[in-house]
Amino acid sequence: MTAPMRPEANRERWYVRPSTVLPVIAALILLTALFAPDRLAGRTGDPRLSSYSAAPQGARLFYELARRLGWQVEQRRTPEFIAAPDVIHAVLDPRVPLRMGEAHALLEHVRQGGALFLVLGANDLLGDSLHVGPGVGGTLAPPLDAASAACTRRPRAFVPLWPDTRAHLFELAWKGPPPDAITTFLAVEVNGRLAAQRRELGPRPAAVGFPFGRGRIVVGSDPDLLRNDVIRSCEYGLDLAVVRMLEFLRDGGPAPRGRIVFDEFHQGFGSQAGTMSTVASFLGGTRSGRVYLQVVMAGLILLVALAPRTIPPREMERIERRSPLEHVDALARAYRQVGATRTVTTRLVHGVRRRAGRGAIRTNVPQSDDAFLNRALEADPALAPDVGAIRRALASASSREELAAVGAALERLEHSLKRT
Repeated sequence: MTAPMRPEANRERWYVRPSTVLPVIAALILLTALFAPDRLAGRTGDPRLSSYSAAPQGARLFYELARRLGWQVEQRRTPEFIAAPDVIHAVLDPRVPLRMGEAHALLEHVRQGGALFLVLGANDLLGDSLHVGPGVGGTLAPPLDAASAACTRRPRAFVPLWPDTRAHLFELAWKGPPPDAITTFLAVEVNGRLAAQRRELGPRPAAVGFPFGRGRIVVGSDPDLLRNDVIRSCEYGLDLAVVRMLEFLRDGGPAPRGRIVFDEFHQGFGSQAGTMSTVASFLGGTRSGRVYLQVVMAGLILLVALAPRTIPPREMERIERRSPLEHVDALARAYRQVGATRTVTTRLVHGVRRRAGRGAIRTNVPQSDDAFLNRALEADPALAPDVGAIRRALASASSREELAAVGAALERLEHSLKRT
């Protein structure tokens, strides 16, 4: 018989040593850290450079920085610009393109003493008006002051934005003659080979300020200048440069400019115009739109005129009028039925008198049938038998043969009068 197992032996069989479990747990934690999403690493969230966005690519940190340093900050969600000399308009990489009228109004505001903080974007009308745009990429030049160089902290993200912990920005490329007085806030070092090809050695500007009329403008080449994940990292050195840009825009006027109005309308906030209203404003509010509308309408009219009709046109009913000869025939049958020979003779004499009144016996005085026959007899005495037959038919009823003879007599009488 086998002896029962002791409790001490059973405990040793199921016991797992800590030296075996700890490496397994560490490996699981490491795998979880590698494959779990890191909210602080990389570019995530809303890509718009908006003061409403606290995502890595937003500009909420720049908004809060200006507010805490004493500027009066506002967020504009309407297309109308505030025209006041103490206003700094911040147009930061607009996603909704500015119209020509809006760009003109904004630059006119600066000419009258206002200020503009512009970060260039794609298809930027303001950049085209200022003859400047983003160029090639480069590395931000090292800071020149001790305050910027004193920062030694590493990025909070597990994976930094740029491996060399130096910001990579686009340079500013002037498409025309640059302004006379330019203040450079940031400069980038372009690739040496490319700089040698372009014969432009040394750092290239990435953010500059210059006077414009009675106001001032600051132009940044790259939206990364103001993104949250860049400004919050001290080692990039962009926070101090941004503050210097704001101080440049504040000065240079009759009074300090203490209001910063962030253009959120062209970031897509507020009541945006729909497709139909935009098309309607183009067709009705511009010269080219009105010409295009007229061409389209003319084409539609031509298309309707040449296109086959789905329903054939319906013929209009026309009531044909009775022929005059048919009327005479009906009237003759009626006269014959009642034996109205005198009426027939009178009608025939009236017709001859009307047609012959323009000939030899023309007169302006109304005359009777008997006077007409007398004048016809005076004009042609050979008509005496015919005139006598006509007078008898006017005075009494005639037979069918006599009425036919009267018609022949009237025909000879009319022929004789026309001949004379």
